[in-house]
Amino acid sequence: AARSHFDVYLGDRTLFHVREPCVREDVGYTIFLKVFPEDPKDGFESLRGLAQRSGVLFEGKCVAVLPLPDYPISVIRTGQKPYRHPRWGGHPGWKVEIPASR
Repeated sequence: AARSHFDVYLGDRTLFHVREPCVREDVGYTIFLKVFPEDPKDGFESLRGLAQRSGVLFEGKCVAVLPLPDYPISVIRTGQKPYRHPRWGGHPGWKVEIPASR
């Protein structure tokens, strides 16, 4: 669905973030997810930290699997905010917007 620091794939009610090659510093920052419904009465979802609990780093790859709400989605925004870490040097951040009419 989108390419940035991570490749982002949209599955059935699931968003996958994949990076290869991947190192520890790539996964040390929270992935954010904002979901906008087609119908505003369904509300707005802003999820943070799910990727840290659902992500894995293995064999030089990292993958985070984030569940999406059941309601019809208009737009998905996801990425990592810029962050400066005293030991690792930091991360420039990235974000993508995915039209997701489904």
